[in-house]
Amino acid sequence: MTRKDRQSDTDAERLGQPQRASRWRTAHTADHSGTVKHEHKQPYRLVSRLIGLETEYATLVMGSEGLESTELPAAQRVYTALCNAIRQEQPTVPGVFDHDQLFLANGSAVSFESHPTMHQQPGGFLEIATPEVHAPTDLLACQRAIDTLATDAANNSSTGFDIRMIKNSRDALGHVYGCHENYEAVVATGLFLLIYRCFMLLLWGIQVISLLASLPVMAGILAMVLACKMIKGQKGAFDGPEDLFESVPRWLAAPFLATLRCVHLPTVIVLRFVVRHIAFRRQRRMLTAFLVSRVVLCGTGTLNPDGRYHVSAKGMAIDSIADMGGFNGEKPIFVFGHWLGQFCAKSFYSLASTKQMLGKKQRFQIGLSDSNLSDLAEYVKVGSVSLLLDMIESGHHQKLPQLKSPIHALGRIAGDWHLVTRVATNRGEMSALEIQKSYLDAAESFVAGVPTEQQGEAPLVLMRWRELLNAALAFRKDANDYSDAIGRIDWLTKRVMIDQLGSESEWVARKKIDLRYHELSSEGYFRQVSTTLPETQLVPQPDVERRRRSPPSNSPAARRGWLIREFAQSEETMVCDWSFALIGNGRDRRRIYFSDTQYV
Repeated sequence: MTRKDRQSDTDAERLGQPQRASRWRTAHTADHSGTVKHEHKQPYRLVSRLIGLETEYATLVMGSEGLESTELPAAQRVYTALCNAIRQEQPTVPGVFDHDQLFLANGSAVSFESHPTMHQQPGGFLEIATPEVHAPTDLLACQRAIDTLATDAANNSSTGFDIRMIKNSRDALGHVYGCHENYEAVVATGLFLLIYRCFMLLLWGIQVISLLASLPVMAGILAMVLACKMIKGQKGAFDGPEDLFESVPRWLAAPFLATLRCVHLPTVIVLRFVVRHIAFRRQRRMLTAFLVSRVVLCGTGTLNPDGRYHVSAKGMAIDSIADMGGFNGEKPIFVFGHWLGQFCAKSFYSLASTKQMLGKKQRFQIGLSDSNLSDLAEYVKVGSVSLLLDMIESGHHQKLPQLKSPIHALGRIAGDWHLVTRVATNRGEMSALEIQKSYLDAAESFVAGVPTEQQGEAPLVLMRWRELLNAALAFRKDANDYSDAIGRIDWLTKRVMIDQLGSESEWVARKKIDLRYHELSSEGYFRQVSTTLPETQLVPQPDVERRRRSPPSNSPAARRGWLIREFAQSEETMVCDWSFALIGNGRDRRRIYFSDTQYV
């Protein structure tokens, strides 16, 4: 890269505009109407697919031990205060499909992850998604920028309470949440791609029928809400789903909600068949053993009420391999809930938006992912999957191990912090570390066969993956040899802290460490560790501050961020989604796409 190129990229980031496309992907320009014009193609580079993270942050009210639950701030109040604090820092616009959602000028998005029935209850979760980027180093910088953004929003919120953000995956009551990983991947090839597209067209027809069938139900819900408001002497129109749960008795709302679920049931049945048997078949088959064993490197640990310690909070909750993730409370390894949202919600606003589901590349979402604080674990988590997807889609996957009973194996591996458990594979019984080593060896062999100029970030991914694996192997050989794991392997760092309390310590004292390890403040236990071990911090602070203001210039989020800065305070209204924005009102409203990439 020449000095002129570097200066061009720097200027583009300063302006928040995508000056040029990724060197190794399709270069393109866009005219003022948002139409993308292709110019030429560049050679493909490893570890350069679109990737992103969605992280749910829990809120903690400090000094609340003597308060009744009714005295604590409601989840809706906390979310509003946090959003107001974020708005003070940078321009934002509401979402197209969810006006409570905020799209930020730095390319990220903030959502309220709490069921409408819980909006007036204490607690609640704030979800912040990173901008979609191409490189794991960029994603790590974006994620750390979001962590600091969430921390400062809590510090600057105006609730009157001392609010702290907790970045973990399971609370003291056993609720499981945390992180989802997203990767752009080939959904199917050949005959299976044709079958996949046929099912998408079938679902397109089903959603039209569902829309027509749901209209009487929605009319009944609207009439019911307005009637209940009149009886209670309240004014105002229907304000959204929360109105249903706040204004209408649950026994009266339940039949209508059950009817809506029945209307959507055909869509769910067809989608469930697609995600289990057609979509991402090859990736799911080859990655399952890797993801199950990965918890010994990237798990964040959790202490159960019975005093047992597990290496992964999410791992102990997973109950299926591929499913919707939430329709019936299921927690799968591979999540397709965003597809369900597309057909059961977004497509009702715009049936034309369904056409993006026909694309060969789709968003591949992984739910078996803890919310890491360790930079090394976070980087390896996303970098290794991106590299393995390159390897799998290239056909270099014949010798990868496969588990005979993935969910059973996951429960055993996640529950064994001694790392001695062996599980059945197609290559005999293997430990989690042996499975990881098999994948790493295969990835190294694959990268060695790729020309140097096309390897991209792959060598760095391999080096850091090996470093993380060696730290776990050292602990496996000698339980007192954990110095290389401190600040790098979250679950082991936390386990050492808990052990320092002694075997006679109370469960409450140990659980306090379990929770406050994840606190995003100077008093958080991991933050204290990383401060004393600066070598574990992989992202320079200037990079974090840069990503807090704007996304990388070669990301589709760069154009989105630039438009948000231009129109957030403009007289023309702007609402946003991941792939497009709507600017203006009425007949003058125009739709602007951010790039030619479908990442939804």
